[in-house]
Amino acid sequence: MKTTHLKTVIALFSMVMLLITGSTLFAQTDDYTPIMKQLTLQQKDMLQTQRQLMLKNREQLKASLTDAQLAILQDQTQTKDQIRLRLRETFTDAQKQMVQSQEGQLRQVREQFRQSLTQEQRQMLQERMHQTRQSSGQGEMRNGEGLEAGGGNGERIRGNGGNGNGNGGS
Repeated sequence: MKTTHLKTVIALFSMVMLLITGSTLFAQTDDYTPIMKQLTLQQKDMLQTQRQLMLKNREQLKASLTDAQLAILQDQTQTKDQIRLRLRETFTDAQKQMVQSQEGQLRQVREQFRQSLTQEQRQMLQERMHQTRQSSGQGEMRNGEGLEAGGGNGERIRGNGGNGNGNGGS
């Protein structure tokens, strides 16, 4: 019984992660071609293993979903973030444990990959991530409260009570 519950949580987490990251994974495949050419076979295998682990986890979590949880996933009146939050609120303890375990596994695989990168590869990835953030508007003002949010007067909106000198203190 506990094994079934655990499998259910893993599947649910996997499903949620697929819904959240699926479109971005496929949309960025071609963007990383130059970087992929610089990776060793072992590093490519690590990425493939990570992707397979993520897909397997999503399937396990999806299989653990109740009918009510599946209904939350199919609610088209909510944003993906709202769906994810609502779904997480309904997780059983077993599902929460499954998600936590899966996240730990993925962190380990990612850390192994990071450690395998050469300085040159790391630099290429950092440059690519910087370009992607800039082109998608996720740079310095990714929270949407940049210059225009202050009424177009060139001032930023600050929520932390900083004094404007860059150190956040008073």
